[in-house]
Amino acid sequence: MSISKTPQEIQKELDIKMKEFLEKGGKVEKLEPGYPINIGSFDSHGKPSWSKEEIKKGVKSAAPMPDYDTYKKGSYHDYDVGGDKPPRWEKQPKNEMGGK
Repeated sequence: MSISKTPQEIQKELDIKMKEFLEKGGKVEKLEPGYPINIGSFDSHGKPSWSKEEIKKGVKSAAPMPDYDTYKKGSYHDYDVGGDKPPRWEKQPKNEMGGK
């Protein structure tokens, strides 16, 4: 029978291991952006869109930044469906206005 650990217990173990690693003289260093050797392309050309040098320099794309201001007030994003009072279905009366 295996007892699963909580995320807090797992994080505590990782913190202890990292502390031991650093005490032994280990170093943590930030690396440059990598460039995969088997890189392909999303189009049919089969070659990467940017060179290794362009990636190191930082690629500026022609694509515009997304517009997040399209959010509409009163949309479903405004309503909290969790918590103590989730929405519930209520039977509606039959529509007597038209039809049979």
